[in-house]
Amino acid sequence: MLESTDIELEDERLKQLDILATERAMTPPVLLSHYASGTFGFHEAVHTTSIVLDLVDDQLLHHPAIAGNSEWFRLAARASEALFNLYQSMGAAQLVTRAVDEGKRPEELDASNDD
Repeated sequence: MLESTDIELEDERLKQLDILATERAMTPPVLLSHYASGTFGFHEAVHTTSIVLDLVDDQLLHHPAIAGNSEWFRLAARASEALFNLYQSMGAAQLVTRAVDEGKRPEELDASNDD
């Protein structure tokens, strides 16, 4: 069974961040600014998380082959829980951004996604 350590996951995250920045001819900090909470790019990631969560729930947890095997069901349920927790965490980050943004005019917000 595949289970990465936190150190392995962090190393992979940083590698992926470098690859994504290089593909877009940006530095990682500039890339992250385009996908920070409150941006369209951030919303896109939240929306994708919601879609994948629904897909796991509807197509895996409710599939007879998965429901018929306790180990497979447990793995699919853990995937669903992880996606739900990701969605909730990202939603909480979005709420923090909105609280900070309250009272600002749209042109005062740096929410551009121009690359």
